[in-house]
Amino acid sequence: MKTKYSTWEVFKFHIKGIKESKKNFIFIIFIIYALSTGILNIVTVLFPRYIIDAIVVQNIDNLFLWIFIYGISILVLMLLSTITRNIFSGNAMAIKFAQFGVFFKKYRHVSYRYLEGPTFQAKRSTALWALGNNDIGYEGTLRSLFRLFPQILTVIGLTILLGLFRPIIVIVALVLSLLQYQFDLRGKKYKFKHRDELNERERKAGYFFRTGHDFSFGKDIRINQIQKQFLLNHKEKSNIFTSLFKKLNVMGFRFTIPGMFFITITNGLTYFLVANAYMNGGVSIGQVSSIIWATLAITLGLQRMFTEIAKIKEDTSYTSEYMAFLENDDFFPKQGGIEIDLETINIELVNVSFKYPNSDKYALKNINLKLNSGERLALVGINGSGKTTLVKLLCGFYEPTEGNILINGVDIKNIDLEYYRNRLAVIFQEVLVYAASILENIVGLSQDPKEHEKAMSALKLAGLYEKTKSFPKEEHQELLKVIDPSGTDFSGGEKQKLSIARALYKENTSLIILDEPTASLDAIAEKEIYDNFKTLINKRTALIISHRLASTKFCDNIVLFEDGEILEYGTHESLMKNENGTYQSMFLTQGKYYQEGAAQHETI
Repeated sequence: MKTKYSTWEVFKFHIKGIKESKKNFIFIIFIIYALSTGILNIVTVLFPRYIIDAIVVQNIDNLFLWIFIYGISILVLMLLSTITRNIFSGNAMAIKFAQFGVFFKKYRHVSYRYLEGPTFQAKRSTALWALGNNDIGYEGTLRSLFRLFPQILTVIGLTILLGLFRPIIVIVALVLSLLQYQFDLRGKKYKFKHRDELNERERKAGYFFRTGHDFSFGKDIRINQIQKQFLLNHKEKSNIFTSLFKKLNVMGFRFTIPGMFFITITNGLTYFLVANAYMNGGVSIGQVSSIIWATLAITLGLQRMFTEIAKIKEDTSYTSEYMAFLENDDFFPKQGGIEIDLETINIELVNVSFKYPNSDKYALKNINLKLNSGERLALVGINGSGKTTLVKLLCGFYEPTEGNILINGVDIKNIDLEYYRNRLAVIFQEVLVYAASILENIVGLSQDPKEHEKAMSALKLAGLYEKTKSFPKEEHQELLKVIDPSGTDFSGGEKQKLSIARALYKENTSLIILDEPTASLDAIAEKEIYDNFKTLINKRTALIISHRLASTKFCDNIVLFEDGEILEYGTHESLMKNENGTYQSMFLTQGKYYQEGAAQHETI
């Protein structure tokens, strides 16, 4: 796993990004801008000499001729420079946004165990620094290169012009610019050295800022009166961030001070030499003007050139870290694996134990369990007993710390996860709604009428059809107000029904996992779901987690978890016969409805 890339490797990465975003014409824009801007800088210095000399000798014809040539040249070159600069600016941003697409495509494969870890988040924050700014990192490299080439042409042209007069001026300007370059490099290296600390401080300050005005936290913040706490936390973390930010800026300014003295030295030398040459009759007054302007231009040009080179080294360092992040085999394990027959799914857990990263406590301990094709298995137990952890393992979000999970006899580690997940339908306990239409929340961006019909059927079975049809835009009604001010906010129960509709829509699945599928539903809505339970499950293998034990009567077998271990296993009837069993106690304490259900249990 490579952790650092050379400047040339980063350039090749940019070239690849330009080609992948289909912006090859940007190379032509680079050339046109470099030529037009470089020549413009030279013309601006060179032509006034002939105009001034024509004024001195009072040659009106030459004066108008040079003014005309100068004006036309400036106009054409400025137009080319401005047009190409604007074309480049928009496309440089587009190329960076295309890279965001590459990042997100890669990011969805990150190992789940890293997502909530502070170490991973710190590295992610540092990597994204390369994409998060218009003039830093990935896009910053493009912009610096864009600005650099005209400076190179300008310096070459003016060096020739100035070198013909006094080579010593060019030598002094070059030496002093190289010295300034070393100061710039030290400044950039100092800043880069502290980038992780700066990013981490910004991330912590940003958390309180984002959370403090996040709508989803609004009710809790207001009802619990913790506004002051958020404000103080944000102020404290922001002060810590800004103190380092100020320190870095002050240090950066100190490294620019020598450049002011270097410019003064070069200009002073030029004024002395040109004044002496004019008084000895060696140059005209027009040449005096050109030489002075050329000296200033080449001095500033050299400094800008080396400043851009130093900045490119800094930006490529950021991009190098971004590249290393993308190529991290731990964060992004290589995709692939075999594609087995998943028309039906049998699951077997063999001595499976698991503990979360950075934890010494086992969430699951020595689990041995079989779930045959078409079987309905209920997982019950108090919060924290390991039920949801088992779901995460079955979804491939985590790998067992010990033991094996076999899917149709094949270890899940060897199966192509994306292929496998296409055969899963999961109703998670926490339902997320996207800022899109109801229909898009189910089918995505598909425009296929058949998919549309499937989604509407799923909404009917989930009990959300009538609600959907009550909106003026029906299934095209936007959810949330983040994008569309006229969007609607679903209640908790409606969100859960939407999640059920998603699972029903995904028809070609062989395994359905329901994590508290009716937790936010009222009793009537819950009954409707249970009435449609057979249709919901269909012939799929089913795993159901629920605190409402009424759902267990629809299942073939029940597993009771306690402290990450299987405490009881069997059918509803067999577990109810165990008078000292935990399952019977839990079932009976949930009320008369469940007691009647225990006596009159029916299977589907």
